[in-house]
Formats: sequence, structure tokens, C-alpha cells
Amino acid sequence: MQIHVVFSKLAYPNGPAYQHDTSLKQLSDIALLDRLKVHDDRVAFDELYLRYWDAVYTIAVRKLEDHEQAKDLVHDVFVDIWYRRHTLVIHTSFAGYLYTTLSNRFIDIVRRRAVHTRMQEALLRELEQTSESAYDVIAYQELESRLMTEIDNLPAAMRQIFLLSRDEQLSAQEIADQLSLSPQTVKNQIHNALERLRAKELYLHSLALLFCAGIY
Repeated sequence: MQIHVVFSKLAYPNGPAYQHDTSLKQLSDIALLDRLKVHDDRVAFDELYLRYWDAVYTIAVRKLEDHEQAKDLVHDVFVDIWYRRHTLVIHTSFAGYLYTTLSNRFIDIVRRRAVHTRMQEALLRELEQTSESAYDVIAYQELESRLMTEIDNLPAAMRQIFLLSRDEQLSAQEIADQLSLSPQTVKNQIHNALERLRAKELYLHSLALLFCAGIY
């Protein structure tokens, strides 16, 4: 009865009849619906509510596996019946109408859950990708900054050759021609530069760039 009273307070802002009329127990669902539709009989509505609340709630709990959500669903179903009482069309029985209404509500809930799940998964993937990309950019920038600091500390000739290979992506032969050196000298200077950077744990980053330039 407590759930019924709570529902009645929400459904009837003007003060419904909370006292259960035992004489209505003798009336059929159709008779109660007629009184509801024609006379706005709140007591008849109360009788229908009390007559079917347990059954509807039990089905809702079994389907939704959530007691609070089941209560909300049952509440919404009966509130909808009250507000649509004048246009309500029932082709079978009131119990059949309730079951059909519940089934439609279950389908809507499942669809919303599926959409919500897909949105959550998509958002999670986006966040993961964004986080990984942001981390990669930050890590690369930090590594590049360290590398440039160490390159600045190389001997002048070695630094010049290394930057020509790294930044301008010139081959050993092209650097040799530009500086009037032998290709082997250029390769030796690049090798020595990489050895210095290896000691600073920047070797792989530099080597990858030189591979792209075709030096190694």
C-alpha cells in the first residue's frame, strides 16, 4: 500500500482517494476502465493499480534486473494510463494491454542501453587514442629537445655534417660533394656523432631519422 500511496500522490496532485474501496473488487477490469474513462473515477483507477501492480512489477524486475528502475517503469506505465484514460483503446484485456505496453517499454530501454553502451565505447576509444596521441607528441618533443641540445655540443665539423644528413636529408655522397670531403669521411663523422648520442640514450631516435634520409 505504501508504494500505491506514493504513486497516487504523484499521479493525483489534487488529492486522490487513498482509501481502497472493497466494493470495487467485484467489478471487472472493463467495468473499472469504463468508470475511469467516462467519470474520471480515481478510485476505479486505484483498484486497477492495486490489482496489477505486483504482477507488472515482478515482470519488470525480472526483465530489467534493477528494482528501482522497475519501480520507475511501473510508475510511468500507470501514469501514462491515467493521462491517456479518455483515449485509451484496449483490444484484448487490460492485463494483455499492460503486458504489451511493458514489452514496448523493455524494447525502448534495451535500445537506449545499447546506444549508451556504443557511445561509451566510442568515447573510451576516442579518449584512449587522444591520450596516446598527446603522450606521443609530448614524448617526441621532449626527445627532440634533448637531441638538439646534444647536437649543439658536437664539434663544429661533425655537427655540420650530421645536420646536413639529418635536417636536409642529404646522402653521404651529396654531403661529400658539398664539403669537398670523401664519402667515407662523411660516414665516419656521422658514425662518431651517433656514438656520442648513444651515450646520451638518443641513439635510436637519431638513427631512425638517418634511416629515413638513406644515410644508414
